[in-house]
Amino acid sequence: MANFTDKVVLITGISSGIGRATARAFAAAGARLVLGSRDAGAGDALTAELRERGTEALFLATDVTASGGLEALVAAGLRRFDRLDVAVNNAGVEVTGAIDGGDEAAFDRAFDTNVKGVWRALRAEIPALLRGPGGAIVNLGSVAGMRGMPGASVYAATKFAVEGLTRSAALELAPHKIRVNAVAPGPVATPMLDRFTGGHPEVMAQRVPLGRLAAPEEIARAVLWLASDDASFVTGTTLAVDGGFLA
Repeated sequence: MANFTDKVVLITGISSGIGRATARAFAAAGARLVLGSRDAGAGDALTAELRERGTEALFLATDVTASGGLEALVAAGLRRFDRLDVAVNNAGVEVTGAIDGGDEAAFDRAFDTNVKGVWRALRAEIPALLRGPGGAIVNLGSVAGMRGMPGASVYAATKFAVEGLTRSAALELAPHKIRVNAVAPGPVATPMLDRFTGGHPEVMAQRVPLGRLAAPEEIARAVLWLASDDASFVTGTTLAVDGGFLA
C-alpha cells in the first residue's frame, strides 16, 4: 500500500460506501484526514473510529451543494494541519429514469451535486494545493460517464461532465505539479447501488464479466494509487475499476 504518512487528505462524501472505505484506506496508509459529509452522525462516528486507531482526523458537516460549504471544509483543514496534499471528490447522488420521464427537480439535484459539487470542490481545493510543491486530486466518476446508460441518462450525463472537468483541470494544473485524475467504478456493493437497482444489485452483477460486484475497498485502493507517488506521471486520465464491464 502507498505511504501517506504526514500527508493531509481531504475526502467528501464519507458517510458510507466508497467514501467511507477510502477514508479508512488513507488512514491505514498514515494520512491525516479532513472529512466532509452531509450526514453528521455518520461522519462523527467514522471520525471517532479513525481517531481510536490513531489517525488525526477532522470532520465537518458539509453539503457540496451549499455555497461556501467546501470553502469552510478546506479552511478548517488548513487551520488544523496548515496544508493540503490530496483531495478526493467523492460526494454524489444517483438518479434513475428514462429521458422522457423523471422530473426537473431530480435533474437539477443530480447536476448540482455531481457536477457543480465537484466544480465547487475544485475551486476550494486548488488554492490550498497551490500552497505546496504539488499534489493530487481524484474525482469519482463512473462507468456511466464512459458509455451510454439506458434508464440512467441524467446520472450518465453528470458523470460525463465530471470527465470533462477532470481532464480540463489536469491540463490547467499540470504546470503547478498538481495531478488530476478520476476513478470510474463499475457496479459496487453500496447503499447507492441498492437504491439504484430498487434493491436488486444482483441484476448488475450479472452484467460484470468477473461475475460479481466490487467491494468499496477495491475502489478505494484505486483512489490511493492515483493519489500516490506511484502514479507520479499519471494525470488527466480515468481509471475504470469495473471487472471488465466496459470491455
